[in-house]
Amino acid sequence: MEYIITEVATYIMGSVINRIQGMLEELPKSEAKVGRAILDDPSKIVKMSIHELAECSGASGAAVIRFCHSIGLEGFPELKMKLSVELVKPEKTGYYDIEPNEDFEEITRKLVSNTVQTLNDTVGQLDKEKVWLACDMLQQADTIYAYGVGASWLIAEDIAQKWMRAGKHAVAIADPHILAMAFAAGSKNALFFAISNSGETSAVLQLADEAQNNGLQLISLTRFGQNKLKQKADVALETSRAPETELRSAATSSRQAQFLVIDILFYFYASHHYEDMIEQIRASRAATNRFRES
Repeated sequence: MEYIITEVATYIMGSVINRIQGMLEELPKSEAKVGRAILDDPSKIVKMSIHELAECSGASGAAVIRFCHSIGLEGFPELKMKLSVELVKPEKTGYYDIEPNEDFEEITRKLVSNTVQTLNDTVGQLDKEKVWLACDMLQQADTIYAYGVGASWLIAEDIAQKWMRAGKHAVAIADPHILAMAFAAGSKNALFFAISNSGETSAVLQLADEAQNNGLQLISLTRFGQNKLKQKADVALETSRAPETELRSAATSSRQAQFLVIDILFYFYASHHYEDMIEQIRASRAATNRFRES
């Protein structure tokens, strides 16, 4: 089926500065030098050539190019363009951690800012082609399995509930052993939706291997950047990554970003299967109404 995706990212552009901050500690040394030079004075970078940035950061021109690719950009011109747009924004939000003895209003302001920034950053980097491919895979699958650990389990439950409403056989199974058995015994025209913010959760990685060994397709949902789960996936969806904080207040907004990606995926899917979705939703609503009446 052909899908058409509106260019959301043209008016919601994620922060490339926040993306660099979130990935800085995981970059190779030469690329990290480039990142630190950019964070030191972003406004100066937009006036530089690639060779000037290399000299300023103590790296090579090749390292600058690799750095751009590592943060998901095509090259140095795109980096300069995104920095230019970001630096002229009239109002900026950002990521903030919670400090000792803060009042209610300040905690509220910080958490709202974290969430808004994370959602904007996530939508700004969401790959429309991957959304298209994921929708196609979900349409063709007979069965959809979803799994995550900890907070990611909430996302797995949301996936199962949403696609069950869409008329799919969709389940979230909390026990990895039972889920592995389901992969082996169930339909081979199935799909495993694996959720791990880090992309390194051992149970999720083991299940990803089991799923693919049994011929299932794999969609992953992780934070932006390189990780083991993303490398295994047929389609890898990503959220933004916030800088690490002492109280992990950014983890709350990361969960919201995961929910947002699933919402976008689901409603895009629903929009392009509209008549079937309306019929399925009416049927599921009637079933739950009868349950409440009994």
